Amino acid sequence: MPPIIEFTAPPLPHYIVSGSTLLPVGGKHPSRQNIGAFDLLVVVSGCLYVGEEGRDYEVESGHALILRPDCYHYAVEGCREETLHHWLHFQILGDWRVVEEEEYRQQQGSYADKETPGPPALRPFSVAPYTVPLPQFMKLAQPQKLAAAIGELTEMNRSIHISGVRLRQQALFQEVIVQLSASAGGDAPSPQSVCAEAAASYLRKHYREPFSATKLGESINFHPVYIARCMQKVFGCPPAVYLLRLRIQQSKLLLLQTDLTVERIAEQVGFNTASYFTACFTKMEGLSPRKYRQRFFWNKH
Repeated sequence: MPPIIEFTAPPLPHYIVSGSTLLPVGGKHPSRQNIGAFDLLVVVSGCLYVGEEGRDYEVESGHALILRPDCYHYAVEGCREETLHHWLHFQILGDWRVVEEEEYRQQQGSYADKETPGPPALRPFSVAPYTVPLPQFMKLAQPQKLAAAIGELTEMNRSIHISGVRLRQQALFQEVIVQLSASAGGDAPSPQSVCAEAAASYLRKHYREPFSATKLGESINFHPVYIARCMQKVFGCPPAVYLLRLRIQQSKLLLLQTDLTVERIAEQVGFNTASYFTACFTKMEGLSPRKYRQRFFWNKH
């Protein structure tokens, strides 16, 4: 069983940088030693084969792996299919330790068996520390919601020079930590989250196809109106807008990681015409696909 990374708060973990990488068949996660920061990998599609300190992991879609800052991690093998994943580097500035999952569960059980203590006698305005568990390898409770949050963090890097963005970034990163910790506790997602996640998963698998609310509803056995309501609550947008954002996100990866023409990229991500793709991209990103490609250089993970 994978271990638990347990840290004491305050202070809370600190976001450093994040990004997305699209690996081709045969592509590998880089092998590195003692990088000095935690490396969170969240797989959107495909599978990463990564090892650390003698443990090998198959990180499939909807799963996450946290690589430690003090260990050697390496590629076990190349990707067997095209694999899209988000990566995020963060640091824990306070105390942290690694606990084997069985030991952690036993520890939690022993706490539960004891009588609940009263509140600690604290001086006015003093801070009571607490511990937060993060599974090193986990199936995410809400994978699409977590991926969306990391994507937003990455987008914020473009505006990091603007006052207040860095603070908003750190605040959003704490939500990422909360979601990861929730996956440790096995908290059951709400019915609305289940519906929204199912719809998002379907759209990610079929984003190249024409959108049909009816077909979406039939595929996941929910009424289209209910799906729209759930996605609005969980992701802040209806299915059609979620799909558009997904297509634009995919197109950005292709613009920065390939030399495909704009016309070919538009076709690959599901747009009927290059002109409509350009119009949607420009409205969402504030510049055309060609200018986006010229302006931004891809930082390889």
